Amino acid sequence: MRVAVIGLGSAGSRHAEHLVALGHDVLGYDPGSPPTPENVRRVEDLEAALGDAQAAVIASPNVDHRDQALSALAAGCHVLVEKPLALNAGDAARIASAAHSASRVCGVAMNLRFHPGLLTLRSLLIAGALGRPLLSHISFGFDLRLWRPNSDYTRSYSARAELGGGILLDAIHELDYLLWLLGPGRAVTARLDRLSQLKLDVEDTVLATVELASGALATVDLNFFEPSYRRACRIVGEGAVAHWDWRTRTVEITGEDAHLVDVSCDLSECYRAVVVDFTEAIEQGRPTRASANEGVATLILADAIRRSSATGRRVELAL
Repeated sequence: MRVAVIGLGSAGSRHAEHLVALGHDVLGYDPGSPPTPENVRRVEDLEAALGDAQAAVIASPNVDHRDQALSALAAGCHVLVEKPLALNAGDAARIASAAHSASRVCGVAMNLRFHPGLLTLRSLLIAGALGRPLLSHISFGFDLRLWRPNSDYTRSYSARAELGGGILLDAIHELDYLLWLLGPGRAVTARLDRLSQLKLDVEDTVLATVELASGALATVDLNFFEPSYRRACRIVGEGAVAHWDWRTRTVEITGEDAHLVDVSCDLSECYRAVVVDFTEAIEQGRPTRASANEGVATLILADAIRRSSATGRRVELAL
């Protein structure tokens, strides 16, 4: 099919390259001047890109996701939006509603849902191998200056409030897979802060305790300043514990049936899987693995984290 990729930065270029490799006709639009990926036909404005496409991938700065996704849906395109779906749950709900009204597929590019580490955790939970989950800890940290080593981090959307930056939305994968693995949230107590000497006007730290509808508790910690890459999830069940560690590429299960699972993978395959899932969802008339409605739920949690931090109070989530 013909797919318009809106935004040709690192994420957009990656999506475009995978779409080309899968045999799709790819149009590219970016108001800036990043290089155009090979075999992508660049167009000069958003309308030209959307008007001649059956599907669109929105990979622009976070602040543009809502308007560009709505424009793509209005043009009749199926839509895949880079995380987050929008800056807040209200805007995300507008996108999900527009997609439903237009009978278009609309998904969120959550590549970690295709990572064997999280797929292993999900399989263990579905099989009941851990017993009833009681406590979880989810974490991510890395120095923003090292994320994109060939560019000035202060100019990136991640560091700028006007572009929708901040660690909460940049690391929204962690909130997404928390709900995907453990079910809906009931309430949250959280703090956002700017603790480092990084030159940014957004939060670089998130600490949150999430009460789940199941009665379990989960803690989430995120930061923009940790010197080495850290990403992990520990789930403590009544019968066993599972711990996924990005750096060791393992899921360690401790308990009566203690063992280690190798979850090494080529990360590019996770990104490719997002695109394959999106195009197959269009062909099969089904939701993507991370649907627009799930993107709304994740942003409801993110909004509640912000409100809790601003008020210093526990915030309940609508179930």
